[in-house]
Amino acid sequence: MNKFNLSLICLLLSLTSCAFFDKAKIDPYKDMPEAQLYNLGSDFLANADIPQAVVLFEMLEARFPFSTYAQQSILDLAFAYYDFGQKDDAIAECDRFIDLYPNHPNLDYAYYLRAISNLEKEQPFFQELLGQDVSKYDVTRLKQAYNDFLLISNKFEGSKYAADAQNRLIFLRNAMANHEIYIAKYYLKRGAFVASSERAKYMLETYPGAPASKDALIVLIDSYNKLGSAELALETAEVLTTNYDNYEYTINENKLITIQNKNIATVDDEDSFFDFNLF
Repeated sequence: MNKFNLSLICLLLSLTSCAFFDKAKIDPYKDMPEAQLYNLGSDFLANADIPQAVVLFEMLEARFPFSTYAQQSILDLAFAYYDFGQKDDAIAECDRFIDLYPNHPNLDYAYYLRAISNLEKEQPFFQELLGQDVSKYDVTRLKQAYNDFLLISNKFEGSKYAADAQNRLIFLRNAMANHEIYIAKYYLKRGAFVASSERAKYMLETYPGAPASKDALIVLIDSYNKLGSAELALETAEVLTTNYDNYEYTINENKLITIQNKNIATVDDEDSFFDFNLF
């Protein structure tokens, strides 16, 4: 055998040996117990290394399915996603936890975190900064959050999240009521009087007692005026003035109702009693 062939064989053996030892080192977590896997994954989360934490937590779930540490790792990961602004991923982890562990003692937390994530999901960038009204945007996520907060309030009465959930329910309910009025105003300004009246009625029926009820009644009166429904306009004006002492109404020779806030000076423009701040 010549020297060249011998050198080639030695090189191949060396590479094979290296590959063997590399394979042996491919899983440094192979014999790691579940507590250590969980703690290491938590350390990665604390250092904002979500991808590596996911690797550890997935390994934990695969090796120790349904263990206490595996269950907690899902909640930890959900919060990490939420904390880093990845709301869709946070919701997905909460959904997974709720499906896997429907009787878990921390189920209320999973619902709460999902609700918060839905509430903040896709929030317009300048909304909080400029104080814009969330009711002017798509309220699908608000409804999803509302359902979760309602479930916490009803199903987990003793939960430490119940009081906060109840407060958020009030906020969300009012925001969704405002959304209906925002749409009703839009229809009214565009001359779609049937649509504006129906939307205002829907708001009153769906969110009775909400602060936006006053505006809904005013929209109804103006819609009925435009539709020539004098009787309905008068009935609605009676409801408005009975429930809101600072309002009064007059009827002109054409049986049109004019609403006046007694705390505000009379406005000449018939259509300007209502603030159409749409955009």
